Amino acid sequence: MGFQDDWMLRQVEMIAHFVAKVVFQKDTVEYEVTDELSNTDLLHNKLDKLIKEGKICEAEDMLFDNIEYNDRYIELATDFYRKINAFTDKELENLNFSRDEVYEGFIDILEKLGVPVEQFRE
Repeated sequence: MGFQDDWMLRQVEMIAHFVAKVVFQKDTVEYEVTDELSNTDLLHNKLDKLIKEGKICEAEDMLFDNIEYNDRYIELATDFYRKINAFTDKELENLNFSRDEVYEGFIDILEKLGVPVEQFRE
């Protein structure tokens, strides 16, 4: 892993921690499906399936296409980017995705959701 990719990996982790603390007053954010299966829960299940199939680009597109402006969606987006950030650089490369795309996508969706993340822009 190169220095730049290592820095990006840590930045994504730091942003996820920031969201957990500032938005949810928790140490970490992990999306949990409810018994009622909301639209966000159903989207979470679809995203997880796509991630397991290695279809990260398709999953990210689905995340952006189905945006909802609420805290559950912020949890979902944070959980999604934490999961794909856990892939190695080689795994991401094999899936036609980059560490930069993980970082930029996370920042972009949080901005759309109204989370103040401008301090994380390069």
